[in-house]
Amino acid sequence: MEKGKYTIIIFLSLSALFFFSIVHRVGIAVIAFDIMDEFRADASLLGLMSSMYFFPYAVAQIPVGIMLDRIGIRKTVTMLSMVACLGNLIFFLSPSIEVLTLGRALVGFGVGGFYVSSLKAIAVWFDPKRFATLTGVFTSIGNMGAVFASSPLALLTLALGWRYSFLIIFIFMIFFTGVAWFAIKDEGAESFRSKGTVLSDLRTIFSRREFLMLALVPLFTYGFFISFQGLWGGPFLMDVYGMSKPSAGNFLLLIGLGFMILGPIAGFISDKTRRRKPVLMTGVLLSLLFWLIMYVAGGSLDDYQLMSVLFLLGSAFGFCNNIYMTMSKELFTTDICGTAMACLNTFAFIGAGFFEYFMGVVLEISYGGSRIFASYQLIFLIGVVCLAASLIVATLLKETFSES
Repeated sequence: MEKGKYTIIIFLSLSALFFFSIVHRVGIAVIAFDIMDEFRADASLLGLMSSMYFFPYAVAQIPVGIMLDRIGIRKTVTMLSMVACLGNLIFFLSPSIEVLTLGRALVGFGVGGFYVSSLKAIAVWFDPKRFATLTGVFTSIGNMGAVFASSPLALLTLALGWRYSFLIIFIFMIFFTGVAWFAIKDEGAESFRSKGTVLSDLRTIFSRREFLMLALVPLFTYGFFISFQGLWGGPFLMDVYGMSKPSAGNFLLLIGLGFMILGPIAGFISDKTRRRKPVLMTGVLLSLLFWLIMYVAGGSLDDYQLMSVLFLLGSAFGFCNNIYMTMSKELFTTDICGTAMACLNTFAFIGAGFFEYFMGVVLEISYGGSRIFASYQLIFLIGVVCLAASLIVATLLKETFSES
């Protein structure tokens, strides 16, 4: 159902909005110490503030899926984008940590519509046999935001301060919200809208055993991945390795690069081999390897080893993310796939919000809050256990490609 330039414009406008959702998601890592200093916040309070992106994001998922399957992509994206822009403005103006948290919560709820809306658009307007590949390309473009939110954002905040850096982000988000409103069209997509009730759609989704098992994978893989990339990776590099903010940003950039490169490759491999499960298992296994390396030797790696394992983390999640979302789509018909993918994404962001806060609590209560390597090592050990559980679940899943 590809329509040339029409679909390309839709694809790129959605990718741009997703880019800024990723900037907000992981950008706290490079301004963490700025916020702690300005608002006199400890690690647990910082973790709570940062996690307020994820809990509203998770809350938004099921309503977003329902909206997509009923009122269409265009209205869903633009309405929620305006909420995100408002939150961004509040974040910029915030006089206290409480107001800062409110702004971040509104951003999280608003951008909660970008990812699943884009996957629904790909499902509606593109060949389903290319879904994993196109999802990989989309997330790769969007995750340039993670690259920007590392060393480039660190340098920008050094030049302008963290507040004016986020004001610039606000201006660009307003612009691309307008572009999305004019670019996205819902004509021709009526047959892909749900004809059932909301409760019947949710009952269909949550009564399926395969879906409930699949949901445990993003709960742990994404929860730990984004908690490190988006918040605690920066403080870890500065606390344990004594890095400056720009240097930590340069190292964190490798996580985003790994995701950008391996995400499309994983999708392409999955589509070409017509297999989802082996690719997903590979990603979970590589993620487990990262947390195991960090637990055993994370405090004594040389620069090249550290760069390699950070790239490994991004690459591993590149294999996981697009594939488990593809599997959730293929478990159900296209008229409710928006709701299905949103429901799965809810588990990912519940994990993200919980583990960002949980890691802050661990750092605050262990070893007198000194944030030495041994404190972070406890987090890495928990990561090993949770990723091992995800791998067990992944091995028990059924192949979904034949159901697409």
